[in-house]
Amino acid sequence: MLASSLAGALALPVAAKAQSWPSQPIKVVVPYPPGGLTDVLGRLVGERLQTGFGQPAVIENKPGAATQVGAAAVAKSPSDGHTLLLATVSTLCITPALYAKPLIHHTDFAPVAMMGRVTLILVCRPDLPVADPKALVAMLQAKPDGYSFGSPGVGTAHHLLVELMRSMQPFKAIHVPYLGSAKAVIDLMEGRFEFMFLDAAVALPPLKAGKLTALAVTGPVPDPTLPEVPPITTYFPGLDLQPWMSIVGPAGLPAPIAARLNGELNKALTEPAFIQRLAEVGLIAQPWTVEAFGDFIKRDAMRWAELVKSSGAKAE
Repeated sequence: MLASSLAGALALPVAAKAQSWPSQPIKVVVPYPPGGLTDVLGRLVGERLQTGFGQPAVIENKPGAATQVGAAAVAKSPSDGHTLLLATVSTLCITPALYAKPLIHHTDFAPVAMMGRVTLILVCRPDLPVADPKALVAMLQAKPDGYSFGSPGVGTAHHLLVELMRSMQPFKAIHVPYLGSAKAVIDLMEGRFEFMFLDAAVALPPLKAGKLTALAVTGPVPDPTLPEVPPITTYFPGLDLQPWMSIVGPAGLPAPIAARLNGELNKALTEPAFIQRLAEVGLIAQPWTVEAFGDFIKRDAMRWAELVKSSGAKAE
């Protein structure tokens, strides 16, 4: 009886805190520069939180160290629900496996909401004489170190997918990492390197303008935005990896606050207009409970750690 009474007494402050939350603006840290899919999603999430909870939502772009700078700042923030992180698979699963001494680990964060899976497009300069990934690899193999590829940064899924391709069909190419995709796509179109994986949000405008060529899409099936472009698994069986994006908070985030955030974001993820806005930038909505998302992070962190190991990719 005493134990149950004590537990109930301890739960009261947490419940009260959840009821009074949010008591100040909510900050969503995007650990990437402005201009890419993460920035678009961060602002969509901010709009939704502001509408749903009546407090201003502030979006802060904080790139650096393969998303670790922004992520580490959130991990050190008070776990009161007023500071959140737009976390990609790179931040929670890939980067900690790439670095010998990572600044963050997925256990530094509390799951809030899975937002969706991302379609990446393997693109190249239109002047390259290749029409598919097989021809691209043959070109790279014929001239070792004669070509280079870009990525939005070391440790991003975009980078690791090329490393995994390389582990399946060996070739040499110089990696040119950027801080995000916005500058990278400009340099690709200007011929500073030959190919890369890009988010649909960044890739679709230059593809439609004929300034890039699409060779494949991630995932096991064609993407509705580019139905004529084959999936990468056609050429690399088993490479059916799709990155994902989510919202997390610092570890210790009270469960009632996480539940309120999850409920509001999941409501958006079932609304046709919101789903359409995500689809336009290559994100497939995926509403999950806090518990289901938390279990998924643990499993996916182990899976990507194994993939990083098998690819041989490392970061300093």
